[in-house]
Amino acid sequence: MRKNDIEYYSNFLDEFQNETDRGAALIGAALIDNQLKDLLLSHLLDTDEASNLIELGYAPLGTFSSRILATYCLGLITDLESKEFNTIRKTRNIFAHSLHGISFDNQQIKDLCNNLITNTPDHARFDGNPRQLYINAIVINSLNLFYRPEYNASNKCKQKKWQYQLIPD
Repeated sequence: MRKNDIEYYSNFLDEFQNETDRGAALIGAALIDNQLKDLLLSHLLDTDEASNLIELGYAPLGTFSSRILATYCLGLITDLESKEFNTIRKTRNIFAHSLHGISFDNQQIKDLCNNLITNTPDHARFDGNPRQLYINAIVINSLNLFYRPEYNASNKCKQKKWQYQLIPD
């Protein structure tokens, strides 16, 4: 990681780990969602239309779930990442749509977090600690995505010349 990237990520981690349960669930998912947005933008044509698909008003690729699906279908994330991100999304949704009294101690949240299988040396140690499993999944997955837009540069979509195409007058 570059120096300014390390500082950015370090600041995020400090804030993330000190959040309430609800804050951690929402901020962690927002980080992954934003990284998927950046990955899609790095892959699609550099046009206003491509940006509008992702960022404008009711953009078809403007939701966390649609970004997971699109990046998976474009081969930009793996099957395991797709599953992890959907579990993170479902966890985030429970926190986002509960008015009060929600925490990582909620049985539905525990069940979701126990399904996170991000490979970390401490996974077994944190079994039964859903908040830590969630935090680990966010950290490891976000690090995996951090430079993926740059790594994908050679696969960026480009306009093609087709043998049979409309030709302007």
